[in-house]
Amino acid sequence: MKSSLKKLMLLVASLVFFHSAGLARAGADPLAGRTLEVMVGFSNTGGGAKFWQAFSAALRRHLPETSIRAQFNDTASGAQGASELFKLPAGSLAVAFVRPPELVFAQINKRDGIDYDLRKVNWIAGVERESFIMAARRGLPVDPQVLRQSPKQLILPVSDILATQSTVSILLNAVTGIRAKIVVGFNNSARLKALLAGDADFYTAAADAELQPLLKSGDIQSLYTITGEVFPPEVDQSRTLESFLVKDAPAAVVEFIRSARGMGRAFFAPPGVSAEDVEALRRVFANILADPDFIKEAGGKGIPVAAVEWSEVEKGVAHLMPAGATAKTQLDKAYECGLAMSEGTADRCNF
Repeated sequence: MKSSLKKLMLLVASLVFFHSAGLARAGADPLAGRTLEVMVGFSNTGGGAKFWQAFSAALRRHLPETSIRAQFNDTASGAQGASELFKLPAGSLAVAFVRPPELVFAQINKRDGIDYDLRKVNWIAGVERESFIMAARRGLPVDPQVLRQSPKQLILPVSDILATQSTVSILLNAVTGIRAKIVVGFNNSARLKALLAGDADFYTAAADAELQPLLKSGDIQSLYTITGEVFPPEVDQSRTLESFLVKDAPAAVVEFIRSARGMGRAFFAPPGVSAEDVEALRRVFANILADPDFIKEAGGKGIPVAAVEWSEVEKGVAHLMPAGATAKTQLDKAYECGLAMSEGTADRCNF
């Protein structure tokens, strides 16, 4: 009797052990036995690729039984690759790694070959927070009223008229009342060189390691902060976008500017991915962004990491694609007026 009871207890213990082990495996890899397709919307040599390389190593540790297959596609800042994901059938398992504002701008500008609606995606996680300033040449007055009354139109260089930086700059004309002539044809390096040479007056720039030594030396200065929380000590944080706004500047336009500049890289799942898989991906990605080993590895390679809730990314995209007619009207009006200020046919905007 005792022998039979002992055998029964051992059998129960074994069943509990194997059941627990199975749950542990399922918890460790909720997508076991499947293939996760990843579209990396960046070049394979830039900062996006560097982040993905570190993140993908951590992703494989957290999903040991999932096959991860990545493909780079930076055509139109990843917009072409995003369009392809929208064609995947229901039940697919895929994510895109992108800069949300770039995809939004490709959609609202109706660029060729773009066939998606970002309002239908499921955001998984943001991995970066951007801190932006209006970087200015040395000696430029920092009083907004003085700049508004400048007899000479200020020069603001951008890459092309459809770029995020260009749209933001045009809107900043409207809400700050400072007339800047938007001049196209300048990449990142050329914009900085123009500022250092005194051929340009200011432009929106990330307050990153590239700018810090120039801010410290005084070769350039921060006119005002636009968005973010982490700035070099040389940046006067009392001069904010709010302190440069004209009276009655529409909140929708200001939030658009902040979202367009402050949203860093993020992951989304296309509409074909099931709700259950979306939740699983969100849990896994959140765990990775809180993983001390990943944070340490990324930090050792100089890769900044920030865990941004998917809902925050979704909210930022909503600011860039407002559903309400009032916000749309305010944005259109501000853009039209800011562009007129750039072209010299308007001195200011009346809100």
